[in-house]
Amino acid sequence: MPTRTRPVAAWTPAYVANAVAATVSRAADHGLYQAIREVARTHRLSAATIEEWVSRARTVQTAPVPPGLLVCQACDQPMILIQLPTGGPLYLCAPACARVPVPAEAIRNAVAAAVLHRIPHLVPTRKTAHAAAYAPGAIHRISVGATPTDLRITWRTVPRQLTGPLMAMAQRLHHARLYVDTGDRIRAVNVLRTGLLHIDPTHDTPALDTATAHAAAFLAELTLATDPPAALSWATWAHRSLRHLLGAASAQARAALKILAAAHRRTGDLTAATNAYSDLIRHHTEAEGPTALPTLAAQATLAVVLHDAGHCEDAQQLLARTITTHRRVYRQHPGDARMTDALHHMRATCIDKLHDHQLRNAHAT
Repeated sequence: MPTRTRPVAAWTPAYVANAVAATVSRAADHGLYQAIREVARTHRLSAATIEEWVSRARTVQTAPVPPGLLVCQACDQPMILIQLPTGGPLYLCAPACARVPVPAEAIRNAVAAAVLHRIPHLVPTRKTAHAAAYAPGAIHRISVGATPTDLRITWRTVPRQLTGPLMAMAQRLHHARLYVDTGDRIRAVNVLRTGLLHIDPTHDTPALDTATAHAAAFLAELTLATDPPAALSWATWAHRSLRHLLGAASAQARAALKILAAAHRRTGDLTAATNAYSDLIRHHTEAEGPTALPTLAAQATLAVVLHDAGHCEDAQQLLARTITTHRRVYRQHPGDARMTDALHHMRATCIDKLHDHQLRNAHAT
């Protein structure tokens, strides 16, 4: 007997908000794909319906007010955007606290008026019609009361200039890569930071879309040299997000794990870097094989990290094995010279420091 579908008449604002809240909550532990299907089954709705509701609630570009700013005055829960089959978009807290939904366009107009009154210089002259989109640059939090004009706004101490706040996340990635290719890394960082301004990587649940996760990973990569602690936070969040969305062994999650491992190394946490590179080797081996170039490259980097951490013998043995495999599979590859130079450097360093293991090996040969 087929499962009965919940009728459209049952799609009240509170019903939609609770379904979205349940999906987002489960996605943090089980991934978005599984969460959507579990909630759809529970609510007797199609997975496509739940997916559309979540997308509307979480997508920055379609929201009248950028996500992450609005909270409910009554219960202090985040406000989400919902769209019923009839009528305009509404804001409601998630989970719903039995409050009356507030028209989204009215809130947008109130926020835009506050932005133009308080920090008009942050909104370009030709963009005043989209002033609400510039709110994250000056506003940290907006507490919404029963009416659109009942807003308690917490302003940022230092306002931030935004770069293309109306730009979709996929566009941000594209533009950021173009800026990097032309040598404008600062502009690339700014366009990514604007899109991620509503996210706290140290507390927020994983991203619900790959574009946002990729943007965080790219931001981490670009800021690794200038701000390692911040880069580590973004790399951690990006890897966690892509692991939830696509699986730990996916090519995208492995690329994010490589950035995360480099961030651990850059911040001086060699134990965490060792663990991350070990995981990366395992995932590369499972996905591409033990002799694939990414696997061998990760092994070579792990050897350097082990040497930096004082595990000289293990590092040299691992790198020597990697070089042997690399020469057997990839003849006259440029990577061979780099790994050989690294091994010679390890041995020379140990000899200079009079390490017993290196002296024993020297006498043995």
